[in-house]
Amino acid sequence: MNIDFFENIQKNIREKVKLIEAKKENKEIESENIEVQLATKLDAIEEFSVDRFEENKAVIENRKSGEILNVNREELPKGIKEGSIIKKINGKYIFDEERTKEIKEEIKNKMDELWN
Repeated sequence: MNIDFFENIQKNIREKVKLIEAKKENKEIESENIEVQLATKLDAIEEFSVDRFEENKAVIENRKSGEILNVNREELPKGIKEGSIIKKINGKYIFDEERTKEIKEEIKNKMDELWN
């Protein structure tokens, strides 16, 4: 048989797998967005900032109450850093990239006002 034939089949399979993975990711994102919308309506979202990491724990602060919690790093989304804003919805932590950027910009503006 022709090698090109098998290469074309492999290429088609890889493309189909990529499409399936993209659809799965979109459904997960859509599901997460629905969960966030519902929790927002029920006022059931807690917002935390990541203060620091200590070994396998993360020290987080509730932005409303000031309560400090120590949570296992594995419970938190991958890629968060000190200063990241996370939301707790139904016992699950979600990284809020947009809110993190907003807070960092607010802090930068305040620092600029202080030093200028």
